[in-house]
Amino acid sequence: MWEHKSITDKNFRETGRIQPNETYIQLMDYVETQVMEAQAFALDDEQFLQQVPNRGPWENLPESDTIRGDPRTRYIGQSKARFLNTNLILGSTWIENERFNFERRINTMSDFIKQKTVMNANMWTPKQLVTTQTIVFCSNGDEDRMGSSINEDEGPSEDHMFLKDTEDGFPEWEALLWSMGHKGVVPGSDPQNKVYWPSLMHRNVSFNNRLGWVRYSPEGFGKDANGYLTTRPFDWIWPAVDGRRDAPSAFNILCNLSDRRVSFGEEGITDIYLTTGKTSIYSLMGMMNSGTVRRMFGAGSDMVPLEMHLIEQGIDEWISMSSDEDRYSRLFEVCATIGYLLTDPQIQQIGGANKRRRLLVYPFDQGNLLTCTNASQVADHSIKENYQSTVFTKLDQADFQNRQNRRIKAYADLVTASSMARGSRWISQATLPGDEKTLGPNVHTLLAVRGYETLSFDEYMDTFNPVSAAPERLMRRAIQTTATNALKTLFPMDQLGENTREGEAQYQHIFDSTLKEPLIYYTEIRFLIPTSIDKMRYMTGSRGADRGKMREIFAELTGADPVTALSILDLTLPFLADLGSDSWQTGTGLRENEIIMEVTLAVNPSRVWKNLLEPTTDEIFQLPKGKEGTAANVWGDVLMANEQLHQRMEKDGLGHYLNLLKMAYHWSNAEARKRHDL
Repeated sequence: MWEHKSITDKNFRETGRIQPNETYIQLMDYVETQVMEAQAFALDDEQFLQQVPNRGPWENLPESDTIRGDPRTRYIGQSKARFLNTNLILGSTWIENERFNFERRINTMSDFIKQKTVMNANMWTPKQLVTTQTIVFCSNGDEDRMGSSINEDEGPSEDHMFLKDTEDGFPEWEALLWSMGHKGVVPGSDPQNKVYWPSLMHRNVSFNNRLGWVRYSPEGFGKDANGYLTTRPFDWIWPAVDGRRDAPSAFNILCNLSDRRVSFGEEGITDIYLTTGKTSIYSLMGMMNSGTVRRMFGAGSDMVPLEMHLIEQGIDEWISMSSDEDRYSRLFEVCATIGYLLTDPQIQQIGGANKRRRLLVYPFDQGNLLTCTNASQVADHSIKENYQSTVFTKLDQADFQNRQNRRIKAYADLVTASSMARGSRWISQATLPGDEKTLGPNVHTLLAVRGYETLSFDEYMDTFNPVSAAPERLMRRAIQTTATNALKTLFPMDQLGENTREGEAQYQHIFDSTLKEPLIYYTEIRFLIPTSIDKMRYMTGSRGADRGKMREIFAELTGADPVTALSILDLTLPFLADLGSDSWQTGTGLRENEIIMEVTLAVNPSRVWKNLLEPTTDEIFQLPKGKEGTAANVWGDVLMANEQLHQRMEKDGLGHYLNLLKMAYHWSNAEARKRHDL
């Protein structure tokens, strides 16, 4: 069922045919040597400077004690390549065609992967050059969008998304190996046609970036008439990700498992892009069931925690747009899925340093989301790797890190259980059959929502003028539109409107963290600026950015303490601007005069599960035998009565997820019966 034989690109070039005649072990050796060659490669910085034009962020400036004449020398020096991290994209809602309606300069999957590669491959410090890799997990039907698979009896087509020749006669991507197996992985569903997926390296960036697919799916993957999965994920998804050292999966090969420290430095997988859909969640469950895979999750620190990025539609939008039978079932499943990510004991063990993990939720209709999350990831790593060149603030690094650590620890005490605090629970309690009161599991991961806005450079520069109205305009915009749009994914809109009570700030009910059950604990605003720190200091004529005026406005609008509840950071990222076709810095999707404003709000998980489940208690329904029942009955009676399925789930290590589904069902059912007097 799970036999994978694979062939290297070298072999393919010699014979012109794809012939599965190499074993996994030889393949591992091949990948290993390729990777080690790339890491031994020292950047020739003098030759590389010719690819960086002396304009935009890099133009020469009058030298002073804080400004270098040629800013490029602050960022680019003789450096050794280091492989920093791996991004996983599980399921493909992050990159499905509809996503590109909201993007301005990315029209295809190929553009997105290129952008991610170029932006991430160039996070300099003068001593090292760091890069990341992206691995996409997709299921049946995603082939065309993903750059398409290749049958074993034919080579890549002339218009292949990545492997077609360019004007200079070279494909833009080099194939590292051909692999990744069958079209259908379930026994009996293989249409006798082996399919090879390219795992690729990008040319013409300073350090080649690896990218690969893991593809799995039975024919007929889907649900039966009752809405339950007809195919078992442990039959087809899990073998693709649940690797062991002696029988590695395709995924382990791409992650170069044999020695993580050698191949990753100290990092590993630090970003997981997923949705609440079944492909995403079963992929992650398969990974969590494998000790080998869990070891690949990286050393998240306070500066760059292990982050799970989730796309969700607004609660109200979802309910108003979906069909009657889907309206509430989705809320139960989202509640259980988010609960799984926040409370699962297996996920609790990953995340490095202080087991720092963060689940970030983005609105589905966020414009330019792919570009902004790429920029944000670069900013996170820049703060960690090259602080001096990127942060535009009065605080030096030690002070900044101290504040950051203190703030995160204070927040973690509110949310996660410790010797000082009881911690938040996901679904406080429910009465399970047999009158057994059960407490919900403790939350161990910080939950946040995030939204983006793009500003012009002039708008941004005006915010440094203390007598201008610009700081006020921008702070209002951050709270009224960006924050509200981000919060609608986890909170109903009627909780997010303006407060009209006299004597209180307009948004006090959302931002005041002294309330008994606050919505938000703390707000972080970051400006990502595509220019060099030298140019920035030259233009503002100062060493740091004073954000006093913005803090005052924040306090007026929200009634929150602007010191403990707000963090504002200005980051310069000179490798972000797209400087045109004559430079290496092209394809990043950001113009030089565009600033990204990123608003992240740390939210209270004990308010969120209630928001997801309360709409399910609003209505009652006619059940098939004529009795009246609740939304929970309509969604879950079949599931709750299926003892065999429960035993199978427990046996397959899904007991925690099953328990969350039961808690959601019984809490909602009991509340609705009480409310409607059934």
